[in-house]
Amino acid sequence: MSSADKRYYLTTPIYYVNFKPHVGTSYTTILADVATRHQRFLGMDAMFVTGSDEHSQNIADLAAAAGKTPLAYCDEVIPKFRECWQACRIDDYRFERTSDERHHALVRTFWQRIYDRGDVYKGQYSGWYHTSDNRFLDEDEVPENPESHPRLKFITEEAYYFKLSEYQDWLLKFHEACPEFIVPDFRRNEMLNRIEGGLKDICISRSGTDWGIRLPWDEGHVFYVWIEALLTYMTGSGFDIGAFEKTFVDGKSSEVREPLWETTRADLATQPDTNYWPCDLHLMAKDIPWFHVVIWPAMLASYGAPLPKQALVHGYWNFDGEKMSKSLGNVVDPYDAIALVGVDGLRYFLMREVPLGLDGNFNYEALISRFNYDLANDLGNLVHRTVSMVHQNFEGKVPEVLAVTDLDEQIERQRRDTIDGVLEKYQGLRYSEMLQDLWALIGEANRYIDEKKPWELKKNPERRDEIATVFNRLVNLIRTVLLLAAPVIPEGASKFWQILNFEGDPATMGVGSLQQSVPAGHQLNPSEPVYRRLDLNKMKEESQAQAAAAEAAKPAEKPAAPAADADNESGANVITIDDFVKVQLRVAQVLKAEKVEKADKLLCLQLDDGMGGRQILAGIAEYYKPDDLVGRHVVIVANLAPRKLRGLMSEGMVLAASDSEGRLALISPAGEVSNGAEVR
Repeated sequence: MSSADKRYYLTTPIYYVNFKPHVGTSYTTILADVATRHQRFLGMDAMFVTGSDEHSQNIADLAAAAGKTPLAYCDEVIPKFRECWQACRIDDYRFERTSDERHHALVRTFWQRIYDRGDVYKGQYSGWYHTSDNRFLDEDEVPENPESHPRLKFITEEAYYFKLSEYQDWLLKFHEACPEFIVPDFRRNEMLNRIEGGLKDICISRSGTDWGIRLPWDEGHVFYVWIEALLTYMTGSGFDIGAFEKTFVDGKSSEVREPLWETTRADLATQPDTNYWPCDLHLMAKDIPWFHVVIWPAMLASYGAPLPKQALVHGYWNFDGEKMSKSLGNVVDPYDAIALVGVDGLRYFLMREVPLGLDGNFNYEALISRFNYDLANDLGNLVHRTVSMVHQNFEGKVPEVLAVTDLDEQIERQRRDTIDGVLEKYQGLRYSEMLQDLWALIGEANRYIDEKKPWELKKNPERRDEIATVFNRLVNLIRTVLLLAAPVIPEGASKFWQILNFEGDPATMGVGSLQQSVPAGHQLNPSEPVYRRLDLNKMKEESQAQAAAAEAAKPAEKPAAPAADADNESGANVITIDDFVKVQLRVAQVLKAEKVEKADKLLCLQLDDGMGGRQILAGIAEYYKPDDLVGRHVVIVANLAPRKLRGLMSEGMVLAASDSEGRLALISPAGEVSNGAEVR
């Protein structure tokens, strides 16, 4: 196999950096990490790319509200993504930024060739632009009264178009020839139905903004964010577009095959050894396959570059049956999950809980139950029972296989069969099924112990040889499980590996190590707990007690009491310094302000509090227009218990003064202070 054939390249979407990572973005990135680890286990030179999609209108608006340049704003947010991936044990990847000059150069070269071949023309665009999704809405997507929608803007401007409509027949042939390009199948059918319904030319530029990559043939325009962000996959792959440009003769590269989708990495003779293009696997959620499986292949076909091999579309994660939404306050922070069950607990839950392609439902009770039953009970108990009894019966040394019964043969056969099934499901990206198979083997091993009853066998000297076989089988089975589970639970697999006193780490072993056996006489270390079972009932009781205490602490509504006598220092309105210091007052800046539906007095504020951002509902709509608040500094109570108002989560309180007539005026710092500064 050539070095080009041994490379494996996959990508996550290039994430918007308008909000810190959540469990949805973590899910996709953990998927990529698991796939990459498995490919390396198979001996492949695997790499995955993730990154930041920075040239959106939403980023420009948020940066302006914060008084920063878009680039400076992104510079502050991007470390949160890197830190989150590190917390999720995502260690070895390439992070690409769309603001990087290497990316700009590739985008301009790529689109200049498409323009030169006549696949781009100038026109005018009018439509509703969604500032959070960073795209124009199709006619059937525009809601009633779009002018009242806080994130929709009607835009009319000069624009350039890509002739996507001319690639309809080509796309149908491509998808017919490559039926495994889109997985799962039902997503493929959705996309084919849309293609067969007819394609429209798409807008690729905007002239009403300066934030973005300028068109090489018209510096008055910048590329539409999605059009250039897709090319990050090529930038991150190490593809040398300059070298590839030199292979074109009469508008076609001499290194590509006909049809284009048959071109492989090995065909690209002029590319450096650091090139991983074409991509083996694009990973994405179900909201963006159209860009990846229709627009992206058409762009590559127009340019004349090799095509990616597969696009996997996964579902959304809901919370307790509801769609996750920042405004509802139910977005799951991966740090919270890791604090509960550790990084392996989160990774295992996300990979095990739902088959790829379908929506998943996240709740903390299910997370804890999965951790307790699968990791602490099944795997943890198997290792503990085995290692402890090897120490009790064989001084911690792995015994050799002596007397072999039918049950011993059966468990060994199940181990070998599981290897084949698990490797097949890994390759098919069927991680939930793969883990079910692996944990079924763990279950069989625990039953094997219960059926063999080694604690009774040792009472009969004539059957001691059977005990030796039992524990030899079990140690080898556990070794197999750790090797196969390591891409999903790298931390625990490594700790169990150390207990078994094996050299190296399961994450660095190759697939050939599955054929190796633990030698008789190998010394095991003493057992110690790796996954500690959580008391779910106790946690529920504590949570209920905290909720009850918070409810009891809410001030009761009552008529205003008469003013205390001025010299009565023990009056009801007097507090101690200890009471006062409990209140955390901080400066925050308003990034967005919106009216709350069916609530005349409430505004929903998105704030930069210097601590990751928060949402607060404030009863100031009678006195302030939303647009007038954007960019303003306010003082907030930062440690007030969150509560829901009108179905939206409010995470604090904005301070305001009121005069004798009840008019409100927001409290603001008199001078320049940083967001998050404490008010003393």
